[in-house]
Amino acid sequence: MKVWNNDDASLEPLAGKTAAILGYGNQGRAQALNLRDSGVEVIIGNRDDEYKTQAKEDGFTPLTILEAAEAADLLFILTTDESQPQIWDEQILPALGKGKTLVWASGYNVAYDLVALPQEVDVVMVAPRMTGNMVRELFVNGKGAVAQGAVHQDASGNAEALMLAVAKGIGCTRGGVFESSFREEAELDLFAEQVIWAGLTAWFIECFEIGVESGFSPELMALELYASGEASEILGAMAQNGFYKQMAHHSTTSQYGTLSRGPDLINDEMRKKARHNLYEDVKGGKFAQEWSKEQANNSSKLNALRTAALNHPMSKAEEAVIALVQKAHSLE
Repeated sequence: MKVWNNDDASLEPLAGKTAAILGYGNQGRAQALNLRDSGVEVIIGNRDDEYKTQAKEDGFTPLTILEAAEAADLLFILTTDESQPQIWDEQILPALGKGKTLVWASGYNVAYDLVALPQEVDVVMVAPRMTGNMVRELFVNGKGAVAQGAVHQDASGNAEALMLAVAKGIGCTRGGVFESSFREEAELDLFAEQVIWAGLTAWFIECFEIGVESGFSPELMALELYASGEASEILGAMAQNGFYKQMAHHSTTSQYGTLSRGPDLINDEMRKKARHNLYEDVKGGKFAQEWSKEQANNSSKLNALRTAALNHPMSKAEEAVIALVQKAHSLE
C-alpha cells in the first residue's frame, strides 16, 4: 500500500490560493486552524449557529456557505454527510467552475453519487482517521493524524499535488496518508459502524442483561463493561502495542480465558449476518438508500432508536457509576 509522508508533499500548490472551510464543526475548525497556522489563506462559510460564533472567536470573519465557496479556490466540504445533498444545488454548485478544487474529509456523498460533480473541477479527499479535536491537538504538538487520501477527479492535471498539499497543511503527512478512494473510505466507515461497532454495542447490551439476570448488580455490570475506563485503556494499548501483544499487560488467567473462550462465541449465523451487512447494505448501496429515505422522513426511526437506547436499564445504571468514577479520577 502506498503511504505518503512529509517528504512527499509540498505546500507550494496552495500558494496564492484561498481555502474555504464550509462547515466549522469538529473537523472544520481543526482543519481551518491547522491550515492557517501552515500559512494558507483561510475563509469560513457557515450558517448562523454556534459554530459561526466559534469561528468569530477564533479570529475569522464567517461568510455564508455560498459566499465563501464563490470566493475560494479550494472548497473543503465539511458539513455533515446528510446536509451536503440538501445544500449542494443552491449553496455549493453555483460557485463551481474551472480551476476549483473540492476537498472532502468523508467519501460518502461522492461514493454513492448523492451530489452532482462538474467535470471541470478537481475532486480530492483527505480523511483524517481521528476526531477534529485530535487532528488539532496532534498538529499543535508537532505531530499529525494518519489519514486516507484520494483523487477522484483530476481536471487540472495537478490534483494529487493539491491533495498532498492539503494533507501537509493540516498535518496529516506527519502521521502518514494512505492511498485510498472515496468509495473505500465510505465503505470502511460504514463497515465499522454497521458491523464492528454495531456488533460490539449489541454484545455489550447482551452481556449486561446476562450479567444482571445471573445476579450481578446493574451498576457493577456497567462498571465492568466500560464505565471504569479499563475498556478504553485496553483499546489504547491495542493501538500502541498491537491487538494481541497488549495481552502481556494482563494476567495469565485473563489471557487464557480470552484466547480459549473467544472463538466459540462467534457462530456461523453471526458471520453470515456480518457479511450481509457489508455486501448488501454497504457495498450494495442499500444502506445509503435507506438513510436518504430516513432523512426525508425527519429521522423518525433514528429518534425512536435513540429514545429506546437512552431508556435501556444499562443507561440508567451507568449514571451513578460514571459520576463516582469521574469524581474518583478528579481526586487523583
